[in-house]
Amino acid sequence: MAQWSVAVALILAGAVSIRAALPLVGGPFSFLLIPLLFSFAQISVAPLFRLVGLYRYHSAMLKVTIRTTRVYEIHGGTPFDYILHLRWRDRGARAARRILISYLEGLLDIADCVARGELPGSIRITGTSYFFREASARRLGFALERPSLRLRANLLLHLFDLTLLYSFARGRWALPPVWRTHNAVISGSGLLERRSSIDAMIELLGGHSTGADEGRAALCA
Repeated sequence: MAQWSVAVALILAGAVSIRAALPLVGGPFSFLLIPLLFSFAQISVAPLFRLVGLYRYHSAMLKVTIRTTRVYEIHGGTPFDYILHLRWRDRGARAARRILISYLEGLLDIADCVARGELPGSIRITGTSYFFREASARRLGFALERPSLRLRANLLLHLFDLTLLYSFARGRWALPPVWRTHNAVISGSGLLERRSSIDAMIELLGGHSTGADEGRAALCA
């Protein structure tokens, strides 16, 4: 019940904020206002989307939005997830390590879903790669492709909150390198084959993050 209360409260707060700002759209600073509005919208809808299943989380910081029998589109956490799972004192290297571990644990959970037959081995798992170094993405078995126009537009619309989250992980103001973004793609069976490599990378980074195993089996689509 508490989760639903928070979700409804955020939706209402977001709706009021966006409605108040809409008359300013079309003015000289619209190029700054539109990404800001998308950020407010992202924070507002995240809890509700999680509760109704539009966002499917495989770890605290890795969610899936588009889910079909052929495509599984993964994304990092929203600003709400950062507020929920990180503290201001974590900013910088500590936050970056915890976020990366959570990403890897999410991939591990998806691999487990494939192993149990809950996701087909042929499924195309895809996500953006700017948070991972290219060498790390390839080490995990991902192939890098040119991003689609939809992906580029999505990154630009969410540039404000991406900048906030990236800066938090860097411990200073920093623009996320969206210009070097690629689609990172791997099949379900390919990810399963890399399960031991993912596990080894988690251990190298310092083990599993707190609470990552909670409800793992229930997260499969």
